[in-house]
Amino acid sequence: MNQKRVFNLSSKYGPPRIDLRMAEIMDSYGDESQATHKINHRIPDDVSRADLDFYGWIYPYLNFEDLLFYLYPIALEFERTKSLDCIDSFLYSLDRLISTESPKLPTEDQQALLDGLRWIWNSAPLGYADWVQCPNLQIAIGVSVTWDDLG
Repeated sequence: MNQKRVFNLSSKYGPPRIDLRMAEIMDSYGDESQATHKINHRIPDDVSRADLDFYGWIYPYLNFEDLLFYLYPIALEFERTKSLDCIDSFLYSLDRLISTESPKLPTEDQQALLDGLRWIWNSAPLGYADWVQCPNLQIAIGVSVTWDDLG
């Protein structure tokens, strides 16, 4: 797993076309009253834990390239803390798109995406992220986990 390659991938797809705040507004049918936490995500290092915590369940509103932008900051924070409220929403959203969108990426970007997913996988024991509900991500990184594995 190559963190630098994941950082470069995230940087390549930044700034996001739809950032976390915009996704919250989309989720709220255009209402900005819940999107009170201001952000300015130009590069992966601009994304803070506070940003990820405030806008936790809006990842379905991001497009694939925007998810790639957020891959590095999410993997980094997940490794640091072993828990992150937004991790499941992020993984579910990526799981939905990886099979159709990943093959469109250049080979080096595909490898960086897999590096980022393996980074998340290796960062915390089973149960900290809902890999069971992400069969496409499991296939992508060559792992298999079921409810029985969570014991």
